[in-house]
Amino acid sequence: WGRITDSTSQVTIMKLPDASDAAREMEPVGVVDNLGVTEVIMSARFFNDKAYIVTFERTDPLYTLDLSDPENPKLTDELKISGFSSYLHPVGDDRLLAIGREANEETGRVTGFQITLFDVADLTNTRVVQRYTIEDQWSSSLAERDHLAFRYLPLSKLLLIPLSIHGSGDKREPFDGFSVYYVDDETIEPRFSVSMVEEPNAIRYGCWYDAYMSARTLVFKGDATFIKGHSLVSYDLGSQEQRWYHNLDEDRTEKDRCYYYWR
Repeated sequence: WGRITDSTSQVTIMKLPDASDAAREMEPVGVVDNLGVTEVIMSARFFNDKAYIVTFERTDPLYTLDLSDPENPKLTDELKISGFSSYLHPVGDDRLLAIGREANEETGRVTGFQITLFDVADLTNTRVVQRYTIEDQWSSSLAERDHLAFRYLPLSKLLLIPLSIHGSGDKREPFDGFSVYYVDDETIEPRFSVSMVEEPNAIRYGCWYDAYMSARTLVFKGDATFIKGHSLVSYDLGSQEQRWYHNLDEDRTEKDRCYYYWR
């Protein structure tokens, strides 16, 4: 196996056909090419006349694009940092919140989970405001590939995301649940975690039937209901106190189909 040519990525702007266009075909009117040579696109987000593209091989360039002139789109900035961002979310008018993985800059090997806050007020000078990293190479969030699992509350400035940590030796206990962070224009601070399993080691060795609820959060009047896997739990976001917990497997018997939890 070998690489014949270096891979590249591009953003193409298409013009939608009008009602009088008999062919009803979209027409390309602008392009920004040669993004991430030898890399692949990990995430992309478009906001009005701006676009943000993340590519990755060993480092994570965050590309900023000005699309205000559809026929002449421009690459305005390229910020190289370690790791990569899997999902991008706006926080106000000039901040971009990203979740993804930290990685070794020389090898590209994933070393943990990370949350990054970017200042995107100036399209020509994107910068990192703060990063929060969990140093466990098997840590991940389902929100990286399912945006419905990601919730940011702009009034309370709380970020709620599912988080899974397999654990590595004696460095960190395994965890499966949600983490709540405070995120404003300058800060990323962990507030509290919500475990969705009664016994942490069940994540490694537990046995559950083959029904798995997607990670979701419901927020109403300051109370958050966390849903994931086989359980539901409610917390007061202000006091951080648990209101109730329900395990959907509490009536399971040995006759039920059984699968390893970690998958």
